[in-house]
Amino acid sequence: MTSLVLESPRRLAIAAVPILGFLSTPFLPFVNGPYLWFGVPSVLVWTAIWVIGTVVALRIVEASYLRDGGGAIDAAEESDDPLHAAADTTPGDLQ
Repeated sequence: MTSLVLESPRRLAIAAVPILGFLSTPFLPFVNGPYLWFGVPSVLVWTAIWVIGTVVALRIVEASYLRDGGGAIDAAEESDDPLHAAADTTPGDLQ
């Protein structure tokens, strides 16, 4: 199922995974304890993993949006926007 809306349920679910990973940090005993992973505190490694996971999840959301035709919608919205059209003109164009 494709959706041309950026906030589709599928894309929100993909973006929610890293958020749940971050929010679960204080409740996981293997993360929230005096442990070292690779010589670094476990909470730091866990957070770094979810930062990378956030980048990957947002890239997947963007790719699915563009694959479903979102790029054309964005281009059409940008060309219809009078504020952007006024900012794109140069003083020579107004004469």
